[in-house]
Amino acid sequence: MSLRSLDESWLPRLAGRAHRWRHSTYATAQSIGGPRSAPGHAARAEPALAGSIAAVVIAALLVAIFGPHDPYDHDAGPDNSNASIAPPQQTLGAPPGTSITTYLTSAAFDLRHFAEVSHGKPGYALVSLNRYVTPAEATRLFAGVSVTRAYVRVPSPTLPTSIYPVSLLGTLGNLGDGMLSQSRFAGLNAKTYAQIVAGFHPKTDREKLEKRLYAKLAEAAAYESSVLARPPSCGCVFAVLVHADYLHLAELATTPEVRAVDPAPPAISLDQLSVLPLRPDFTTVVPRPGVLGVG
Repeated sequence: MSLRSLDESWLPRLAGRAHRWRHSTYATAQSIGGPRSAPGHAARAEPALAGSIAAVVIAALLVAIFGPHDPYDHDAGPDNSNASIAPPQQTLGAPPGTSITTYLTSAAFDLRHFAEVSHGKPGYALVSLNRYVTPAEATRLFAGVSVTRAYVRVPSPTLPTSIYPVSLLGTLGNLGDGMLSQSRFAGLNAKTYAQIVAGFHPKTDREKLEKRLYAKLAEAAAYESSVLARPPSCGCVFAVLVHADYLHLAELATTPEVRAVDPAPPAISLDQLSVLPLRPDFTTVVPRPGVLGVG
């Protein structure tokens, strides 16, 4: 059976099963991490990663857990029936299926174009790194630059770990607190998936596969929670969103640790941006999402 047919046949069933946990999960997230830890906040803060965050509470998004996610997938929380969110007008980063070489060339061209059109004004830019770094290393790299958001992921060669956006206040000073908040959220996810697995009594091969997928997600979330709980030693930061003028962006582009500087036009505001941060381990083509990211 193909991955596409698996997606179409059992992912809707995963969604129904996970939906029963969603409201209790959201309520618990409010109690342990505050509103900023809840999936709805993260989705609104970073539309492009809404799939990544929602995946840990909505198993129907398993198809997106390893790669960049649908930039128009907005989850406004437990009741988004009245939500009205305009789709982003500018996407930064490399969508699934993009050649890495093509993306890096395009980002370099856009940076030169930014120099011509910005007239010294600052704009938002996605800065992707060559490797995962600790908060201290990130602070050194981006000293003197206004950082709006950091993107963190606990690297693992075997587990489907997620990308988490951490909102910042212009500096990386509160990055550790943001990672601790995501650690608590990941711990909640691990317990939720473990409960689903414990109450799952599969009879068919398909249901057995479904249970294994939940178990893998529970293992990944528990691992994320453990590593993110120790921010100083967590080499998890791999991209940031900065707000800077061309001179600062050009200087960042020459830094050995920086892989790409991808700017948006100066007129683009933060709420008009959708960001697909480029993982360091993607070296040829950005994978297309599939079951647990294997497409």
